[in-house]
Amino acid sequence: MPPRLRTLSATKPAAAGPTTAPSAPPPPACAPLDARHFLFPLVEALSGRRPPRQLSATFAPRALTTVTEAAAPTRARLGRYRLCHVSPDAAELAGTLHMPTKVRAFAARVERRGSRWHCTEFHLLP
Repeated sequence: MPPRLRTLSATKPAAAGPTTAPSAPPPPACAPLDARHFLFPLVEALSGRRPPRQLSATFAPRALTTVTEAAAPTRARLGRYRLCHVSPDAAELAGTLHMPTKVRAFAARVERRGSRWHCTEFHLLP
């Protein structure tokens, strides 16, 4: 049986007065974070294609230690990830890394310091 189309009625009567265009949303308080700026070098460091010490400009010492301990010469590929701005100066990342034998999840916190973003926390789940 073919689908039956029905006509939808308007929920509110049309206004008789002039219509105004919606105003543009206000600009964001800060420039949005490009998560790839952290994730692509991170995947390269975790797979052994980049020395982890090259991340020291954007990763806090504690986060860098986690990356250094997890680094191994293997093929790693970035899976899906999500970025959530928890405040104008902080964001959280979560996603997956596809390794040859398993998929690992990660979580990171990124904070704005001055005009730059720095990864302050990084956790790689087993």
